[in-house]
Amino acid sequence: MLDTRNIMCCILKFWLIILIFQSSANIEAKTACSTNDIHALILARSGSKGIKYKNLAKIDGLSLLSRTILTIRNSTCFEHIWVSTDDEKIALEATKYGALVHSRPAKYAMDESSSIEAVQEFLEVHKTIHNFALFQCTSVFLREKYISEAVIKFNSHDCVFAVKRSHYLRWKMVNGKVLPVNFNSKARPRRQDWEGDLVEAGMFYFSKRKLAMKGIFQNEMCSIVEIAAEDGLEIDSSRDLTIARCIITGCL
Repeated sequence: MLDTRNIMCCILKFWLIILIFQSSANIEAKTACSTNDIHALILARSGSKGIKYKNLAKIDGLSLLSRTILTIRNSTCFEHIWVSTDDEKIALEATKYGALVHSRPAKYAMDESSSIEAVQEFLEVHKTIHNFALFQCTSVFLREKYISEAVIKFNSHDCVFAVKRSHYLRWKMVNGKVLPVNFNSKARPRRQDWEGDLVEAGMFYFSKRKLAMKGIFQNEMCSIVEIAAEDGLEIDSSRDLTIARCIITGCL
């Protein structure tokens, strides 16, 4: 018969190890956040094809922009939080929640303008910024824990970005033939035996000035932060916004 006291002792030791591990992780995250010179940057232009003023669309009383600013601010991991925008309403919202505003020229806020061009324009104006983290406020399930993990990894890498894991079997058309892309059709992998693909989540990109000015956010010296699949929703359409509202307000 098992000794109850020994069992309880083992359980207590197990939980003590977990608490020590979590405490060490929290200390590491706080230390990394308190000593860095990273600037958070959100690109939030006024134009939006799918949803008008998408960055100001509200979920549970908070705009997508304000939700992102608050999460970034609560992480305490950044020297400053910047919002690059061409719009007065967005600028007012950014200021309301404690962000600094960078006035983006109209030519960098067009439908065809790329994110890297907007970041380069920002860095050209703010020449003392060498490390930055680009956040998308359409990634509504940004978590402080993801930010802390990214900061820690950014200390030893040129870049860090968010990914989510996909187990979809992908195909492509080549010269009229349908061919598998990421698996062998003669030995289809079982989900439990396959790690899956890592897909960019678009949530954030930590990078350095030297990369951005070359026209890239990533190189082979990157690290990744894997986010939970359920946190990977991006607000690109009214349907996405409806889903996010239901998840956050509890109607699902």
